[in-house]
Amino acid sequence: MLLRLKISNYALISESEISFDSGLTVITGETGAGKSILMGALSMVLGARADSSVIKQGEKKTVVEAEFDVKNYNLKWFFDQNDLDYDDTVLIRREVADTGKSRAFINDTPANLNTLKDLGLLLTDIHSQHQTLLIANMGFQMSIVDAFAANKDLLTEYKTIYQQYRKKTAQLADLEKEAESSRKEAEYLHFRFDELHKADLQPDEQQQLEEELEILTHNEDIKNAISQSSNLIISAEDGTVIQKLKEAQNALSHISSYYPKAAELNSRIESTYIELNDIGRELQSLDDNTEFSPERIETINQRLTLLYNLQKKNGVKTVEELIAIRDDFKQKLNLIDNSGEIISELKEEIKDLEHKLSMQALSLSEKRRNAAQGLAKEVVELLASVGIPDAQFAAEFFTCSEYLDDGNDMVKFMFSANKNMAMQDLSKTASGGELSRLMLCLKYILSKSVKLPTIIFDEIDTGISGDIAGKTGAMFKRIAEFMQVICITHLPQVAAKGDHHLKVYKHEEDGMVRSDIKPLSPQERIEEIAAMLSGETVTKAALQNAKDLLQTVK
Repeated sequence: MLLRLKISNYALISESEISFDSGLTVITGETGAGKSILMGALSMVLGARADSSVIKQGEKKTVVEAEFDVKNYNLKWFFDQNDLDYDDTVLIRREVADTGKSRAFINDTPANLNTLKDLGLLLTDIHSQHQTLLIANMGFQMSIVDAFAANKDLLTEYKTIYQQYRKKTAQLADLEKEAESSRKEAEYLHFRFDELHKADLQPDEQQQLEEELEILTHNEDIKNAISQSSNLIISAEDGTVIQKLKEAQNALSHISSYYPKAAELNSRIESTYIELNDIGRELQSLDDNTEFSPERIETINQRLTLLYNLQKKNGVKTVEELIAIRDDFKQKLNLIDNSGEIISELKEEIKDLEHKLSMQALSLSEKRRNAAQGLAKEVVELLASVGIPDAQFAAEFFTCSEYLDDGNDMVKFMFSANKNMAMQDLSKTASGGELSRLMLCLKYILSKSVKLPTIIFDEIDTGISGDIAGKTGAMFKRIAEFMQVICITHLPQVAAKGDHHLKVYKHEEDGMVRSDIKPLSPQERIEEIAAMLSGETVTKAALQNAKDLLQTVK
């Protein structure tokens, strides 16, 4: 439940901190005193859109904080899901700067606006005059029926299957579309695949061929250089390098015995001789095996031309990319060949899910129809308690030809305020005051079924008075047995039902008009209700009437 609301620099409010308790809290105040400002601040901290226009004139930033006790509402899953720190007490803060920039925090951790909105929906139900129109919405009507029928677990199971069903049917549609499109281009794919497949593409082939072609193209220069080098080392008629080294080695050998440095040099010449002799023999071998081959050049050129043409045709620059395209064509052709089998398997899965959906939808329908009579009876009894004694009410069901996200039912609430008038769609027959009271009764039914910390009624009692106002206040009181209720009201009969009473008022400070809110003492409460009864001039009769109203509640 809401424990505390702190508002800083919001509209006409400079600084205000309000504590809230369990039960029914009523908020009153003259028209224009700032009750709408209070609701605006609360809505902002719970995720409503806000801009710099809400900042109090002359200030740089507005800050609104709301503190909630959530220990009894099993909300830890939400905090885990959104990577937020959980505590039995949740502190939400929203800041809006004069630049228009907005920031939100949940337990001092930054949070985005969507997360804040989602949490706000779990913490409060803010019901205003505008939301009474929601009663004509079929989705809302079905939620009432399901809450009354205790369908939460059954709906969860149904929605899990429904999501799988939707996913599989979407996959089937995509697969059938893709298979049909692929069948149309199968001949083209086969041609392209065969062309690449016959090319027998090999990784690194192009680089190896280009290197070989470079060698063959310069074959004559290569052979001349090898032959010349070989001759100089081991085959020259006028003496080779090898022969010269051998002569130098022999000369040094004669003096090695009495000149040690000669022996060292002789050893180094020996190593050089061996290395050069090996090089010479390798050059001679290359000379013998290096031949000019126009046929091989032609073969390589043909192969490279094929590779270059395939690359140009496919818009790539390497053989590896051609191989990837070939493999992709093969995969698509396999899909075409196997799509029939895959589609058949998927259809069987969907058929099985449809059967499960049918069974779950049937169970939902049975529970809804069984609960509808009890719901109608309770609604009629509650309407009598708020001044519509001859009301008729029923939930009329229709079966859809397709599955929806909550079954295959549609519901329409039928209503008549008079005993002798046939029921019609409530959106066509109920007056504004009747809709407000009917919504209040439905909210009472919801309050017993849905565990929500706080419900806020923002002047939904407008347009009723007298005895009906007292009965409406009694309904607020009944809802407060199940959850915290905060009610903004103009009616003294409703205000008198509150367990706690707050007053919004205007006052002048430093030459400026400001709004504030305060809890009323027992005497102040008598005076406030008396003013609501008699207007600006509070009479003794009004004071006595206020006491009587409060005494009646006790």
